[in-house]
Amino acid sequence: MSGLGQCKWWAGVLGLTLLLSCHGSEQLQSPPSTDDGIGEGNEPPPTEPPGDPPPGEGEEPPPVGEEDPDSGTPVDPPPVEPDAGTNGPGDGGEPIPPDSANWRFLGTAEGGPREVLGVTQDEGGNIWVAGGEDGLCLLRPGATALRCYTLADGLKPWAPWKGKDPAPEARYLKVLSVTGGPAGTVFVGYEGRPNCESEFYKAPGVFEDPAIFKSGDADRVELQADGTLRVVHYDLHSPAHSVPGYGHREKLCSVNRIIWDKARNSLWFASNHGLAWGEPDYQGGEACTNAEVIAANAWVYTGGENRQRCKFGVMEHIHPAIAMGDGTSEDSRLAGDVWGVAVRPDGDVWLATHIRTTRFKIMTNAVGHVGTGAPWNFEMARKQSEEKKHVANRIDLWPDAVAEPQFPTHAQRKDDLVSDLVLMPDGTVWVSSFAWGLAKMSDAGLVTGYLLEGDGDRNISSLELDPRDGSLWIGHRWGKGLRRMHGEGEFVSHNPALGGLSALPVWDIQMVGSGDARKVLVAFSAQRDAAGTIVRPGAIGIYSGK
Repeated sequence: MSGLGQCKWWAGVLGLTLLLSCHGSEQLQSPPSTDDGIGEGNEPPPTEPPGDPPPGEGEEPPPVGEEDPDSGTPVDPPPVEPDAGTNGPGDGGEPIPPDSANWRFLGTAEGGPREVLGVTQDEGGNIWVAGGEDGLCLLRPGATALRCYTLADGLKPWAPWKGKDPAPEARYLKVLSVTGGPAGTVFVGYEGRPNCESEFYKAPGVFEDPAIFKSGDADRVELQADGTLRVVHYDLHSPAHSVPGYGHREKLCSVNRIIWDKARNSLWFASNHGLAWGEPDYQGGEACTNAEVIAANAWVYTGGENRQRCKFGVMEHIHPAIAMGDGTSEDSRLAGDVWGVAVRPDGDVWLATHIRTTRFKIMTNAVGHVGTGAPWNFEMARKQSEEKKHVANRIDLWPDAVAEPQFPTHAQRKDDLVSDLVLMPDGTVWVSSFAWGLAKMSDAGLVTGYLLEGDGDRNISSLELDPRDGSLWIGHRWGKGLRRMHGEGEFVSHNPALGGLSALPVWDIQMVGSGDARKVLVAFSAQRDAAGTIVRPGAIGIYSGK
């Protein structure tokens, strides 16, 4: 990629004006060459952000170098007219032009939500929809209409604080993500309330509102025979003294995507501040006390001294953060939202944030445990992505003007703004960005090229691998709708079959099944006006063609 320009229309994303690549090409481009001067001896100092006030009274402060002053999803620029795209031959499957007869669409007329942020299917054939503020919606096999569940049906986008639930008027429901599990089971991610990431860390003497810092997180939802739900909540936090250096940690609240790794009985929650692990079979836990730290209900941390934590069904968090170098604070650090997650065959996890991408070596570097089962040494694997000496495991996909050990200023930053990530059968990885298009990464973590850098093309919100033929489905946030890449750089647009839906953001794409029987599930979000009001509702798309 070359010819970087300053395109001001993306101002305000993460509180800065980003540097955009203002040239467009659909041919794979070589990555820029950089002289990083990176080595294990060039280690930046540990840092802490300027944005978070000191922890609340009675709590231990977070360790240096942990928090993130900049996060959040990009702000929409002016709308772009939908484009029909181009069709062309390719190597990754036969590029057959789409036929509207192969599509089925479900919207508000069929009982669907106004906003569609995710769509999945469990192993029993139930289709579940992340319906934003309309809740969690369900389409049973053979049904023609959806049913939506809300707070009144038991959804629980909060956790109690000191045994007390928030008042009903303080509860907030927005379903952001869904992933199907065993028959009748779905894992549901929520949006936290505004400022949920920093609310717990207010200055001493300032009231911290538990309804804010305990909002969001995730649920395990089981469909009962009578159509009701059984709900178990995942509280994405670290209880007191369970992580070295912390009294208590409350940073993760909004869950952008969820990955179910059935082979290893693991969940991965891609959240606003980092990645968390979850236990798929979690049935709820008791209060965390020292008496409950037993072998079956404990995780052992190493480093300094052994630490143990009770079993809450989760472990958190990991983010490949960097420091800032503009003098706003000597202790500033950037992490950013996690949106891209993929589990490798060896059990390690690729994760990509708004700032950096990393290989979380939870299995290959685990102590005494390699292969299957739950993560064994979360803390050791975290260090291999976050510690200053492991700079090679913090990948800058769309490089800043300077690289570690130097720290970028605001003007030198080009945040990656990753939106999704797909692991291909040959070990390569495609990573999409809300702002920059596609980057291709080798199994070793080297960026080997770029695609879709042009105006309109580069705003990508979702990716998915098609198990039928190895092609790549690409959903755009605005303007370009939905397309499919065969081979490398040869595309088939589905916009002619989508009609007006091609103008909506494609927020999620998931696959069901394999071979000719596979189905493609697509979440067409919604269109909002400047005031945030939905002016064109979203829809669920189900594609069963070749």
